[in-house]
Amino acid sequence: MDTVFLSIGALGMLVGAVSFAYLGTQAPQGTRHFYAITFVIALIAFLSYLVMATGGGATLVGDRVFYYARYVDWVFTTPLLLLDLALLALARPGRNVGLIVGIIVLDLFMILTGLWAGATEGAGRYFLWFISTAAMVALLYLVVTRLFAAARTQSPGVQQVFRTLAILTVVLWSLYPIVWLLGTEGFGTVGITTEVALFLVLDLSAKIGFGFLLLTNRQALGEISSGGAARPARVS
Repeated sequence: MDTVFLSIGALGMLVGAVSFAYLGTQAPQGTRHFYAITFVIALIAFLSYLVMATGGGATLVGDRVFYYARYVDWVFTTPLLLLDLALLALARPGRNVGLIVGIIVLDLFMILTGLWAGATEGAGRYFLWFISTAAMVALLYLVVTRLFAAARTQSPGVQQVFRTLAILTVVLWSLYPIVWLLGTEGFGTVGITTEVALFLVLDLSAKIGFGFLLLTNRQALGEISSGGAARPARVS
């Protein structure tokens, strides 16, 4: 049954990728990078789900199936999602490279320690889960503080889109470690099929839902391309 959910995931990500590519043909001038980044996110996720649906991207860890392909997906897609958020919030991204790099490094540390936890047997994996979750908390703290503050320098339309996407990201990403604990990599409260289904819902919401909310907001994206701001932009 988990193969069915993985196949649904592949189809959903493919539909998202095709839709984002089409929307990109109508992108307001100066906003093509948002469409390109979001298309790549969906494409990578499609390939990941396709690999898992066809029997790849998994190995046995003890007596459980470990889908390491989802972590390979997240290594590439989560930094790109954060890049979308940062470019939306920051009026002058070039002056905030350190902030963007710091957020992405925290993100990669979170994913890689999560991968290590999932590939580990015994109680040690819970310690690694804790380290990964602590990195996620620090990462989301930066999003809520630094990026929210930066977004206040943008136009009201851009601020509204950023707030919606940032809150969506914070809520959904906070659920991933909970699903990990409930699933086969954690306490095994739910079986592999339920685990796959839960991650599927989160992935589709965090990637394809995120993408549609961003890319269909042509007015806000147009305000970014025109350099509209609420007041002189300065990021602390």
